Amino acid sequence: MSTNEPSPAVAVEMPPLDVKKAEDRLAHYHPEHHHFYEAKSHLGKRIFTIVIAGTGFLADSYDLFVINIALLMMKQNKNYGVLTPDLQSLVSLMAIVGALCGQLFLGILGDQFGRKTTFITTAVLTIVGTILQACAQPTQFLGMNIWQQLMLFRFIMGMGVGGEYPMASTITAESSAPGERGRNLAAVFSMQGVGRVLCALMLLVAAFTIEDTNWQWRFAILMGAVPMMAAVCFRWLPETEAFEKEVKLKQPALGQRFRNIWVVVWANRVKLLGTAGSWFILDVLFYGNSLFSADVTRAMGTENTLEGKTVQNLIIQLMAMPGYILAVIFLDRIGRKRLQLIGFGGEAIIFAAMAIFQQQFKGLPALFVFMYALTFFFDDFGPNTTTFVIPAEIFPTEARATCHGISAAFGKAGAAIGAAAFLKVANMFCPGDNCHNTEDPALLDKGIRVVFICCTVLAVIGFLWTWALVDETPHASLSRTESRYDVEPEKEGEVEALTSRVQKARGGASSDGRLGQTSYRYKGAVIP
Repeated sequence: MSTNEPSPAVAVEMPPLDVKKAEDRLAHYHPEHHHFYEAKSHLGKRIFTIVIAGTGFLADSYDLFVINIALLMMKQNKNYGVLTPDLQSLVSLMAIVGALCGQLFLGILGDQFGRKTTFITTAVLTIVGTILQACAQPTQFLGMNIWQQLMLFRFIMGMGVGGEYPMASTITAESSAPGERGRNLAAVFSMQGVGRVLCALMLLVAAFTIEDTNWQWRFAILMGAVPMMAAVCFRWLPETEAFEKEVKLKQPALGQRFRNIWVVVWANRVKLLGTAGSWFILDVLFYGNSLFSADVTRAMGTENTLEGKTVQNLIIQLMAMPGYILAVIFLDRIGRKRLQLIGFGGEAIIFAAMAIFQQQFKGLPALFVFMYALTFFFDDFGPNTTTFVIPAEIFPTEARATCHGISAAFGKAGAAIGAAAFLKVANMFCPGDNCHNTEDPALLDKGIRVVFICCTVLAVIGFLWTWALVDETPHASLSRTESRYDVEPEKEGEVEALTSRVQKARGGASSDGRLGQTSYRYKGAVIP
């Protein structure tokens, strides 16, 4: 911004503007970045961008919760072949394996080649994998039956969904001002809850309106790709300013950039231990929620049909929404680490209560459903949100996506390990370690009580792990980040014209009393 009298040769087309409005606009001018900050209301644009960035999490939760009922729909088609319990587990597991690979590989690519290119890649993988799933055929394809096709296609989709974790978080963090970063990150992650509800609604529509069993499941799965297909064309965003300044300019050589990623990762190994470990513990615990589901659906009293199961599923997914909404509202007020401690502490209390009073709760259906809803609440209003937010803020720009991807990958590993380990523990008292064929439900209840005890211990460990190892201090490279959604670029000659207008109105004196020189207050700091 020039400190001399504006040259008469500089001309800028400006609408009529009174002095007070000119002063207000100048008060929002950032001379270093040459733009006006919050010169206009951009709330609608911010919400739109959060939705675009959050479509990956919508797809993640949509697929996680669509597949079980989709497989029930597929079982109605006898020409598909037998779906054994082991095959069913593998079909579900391949998305988790793909997500784990995507979090690691695409996180590194995001730091190596840039956020924009990788963010588009994750969207394409998610869309292609989802469409291919819906197109799986009962006839042989490249020597694979329909279940094996699903495994391959779910791995591809999982790669894309996994890559969304490091990329959406990094781009949101690097495109948000410090005062709104936590809220924006939590809002992006809350799209996971929207995906749950959307999934339940689409399953409901498919079960009640589509009679052709060959198309029921295809419709339900394919609808998960629609939001991402609508969003991908809006992902052609400029590269983030943080990446341009901290990585591209300082490390133009790709080889040097790759080596530096691992130098930074090693330098931040203690922080990484905190974020990765707490995410691992959370996702192991998350499997404990599924142990409630059969008893909860019985407590609801709905029919045990395909249509009844879709109604049950919608009710259960709606239970998750309050936690997401409150996390967005209160994250900045409570703090990341404190909210994570609250979540783990709440889960420890709930699982302990379930271990001690399991039979009593089952005899009180309303209270049992309420306890189930509380597990969702303390997951989402706690570590489920904060384990996503914290890694996006505390690591340097050079390795932000890589460190977030590693943390998220530990979470997916925890989900896989928790599902396998707790299933065995729950069945440990039944003949042959299989409670499906037992006539004594008390044996399964006994195993589930042991799982609740394990979950209580894990929640306590998560609390202590967070207290001792999790650092919530944002990295300095984010301290001067501006929200790209709340800025308006400076037009040529605009600042000089505004300055001249203010000075003429004041008889040639500037706002600080010095002739020909004006100082403006930007976010509480005086900028000459």
